[in-house]
Amino acid sequence: MVSLMDGILKLIEDAELYLDLVGLEEDSINVEITFTDTNESVTLIVNQNISAIKGIQKPDYKLTMTSINFNKILDGEADFGALIGRSKMTDIRPINIEILNHEKTEAIMSNFYSLMTVFFTPGKLKTKKLNEKYAGEAHGAHPIPLLYWNGVRCAWYKLKKGETANEAGEIDPYPQLFIPLKGEALITVGESTFEVELNRQPTSHPTKSTK
Repeated sequence: MVSLMDGILKLIEDAELYLDLVGLEEDSINVEITFTDTNESVTLIVNQNISAIKGIQKPDYKLTMTSINFNKILDGEADFGALIGRSKMTDIRPINIEILNHEKTEAIMSNFYSLMTVFFTPGKLKTKKLNEKYAGEAHGAHPIPLLYWNGVRCAWYKLKKGETANEAGEIDPYPQLFIPLKGEALITVGESTFEVELNRQPTSHPTKSTK
């Protein structure tokens, strides 16, 4: 098992080519990272560079997880975004986030998305394993977040037979584009429902489906 500090230092080293995406030009954000099972804590300091110090030093927000999940992420056996991704901020997930400095909420969320997209993906070149084994739970399905950047959100989703993504009444504040890769589904847009199967023209249903 790698210690929290050693693991964070390895992620900082791996992020060397991506500092222009993760680093901040003007502001500085302190991120507390704490293991819930061993009480180890590290403060990640993000400004034009990324550094880390042991302990808790005036964090703007904090991330909590177990040492087991952290080591799985480092070993490529788990995906950080899938473990922290949720339908609502109040949902409890294997990795949780808490904003402590609400005056910096906008900057914090921007920084968090950059860390989720790049920093917590180990390796010098950032790649994702698109497999149900690594998927999380959100919006009624099993996603692996790919890109959360400048208002763009992109994720791979596994939807099992009988499951419904975006239950009735769940409204997202941004347009959505779905690109099916395999299988068949019923997709409801407004009051229209379409039966979709790969390599076949969509079939329109006259009434809205609740499936």
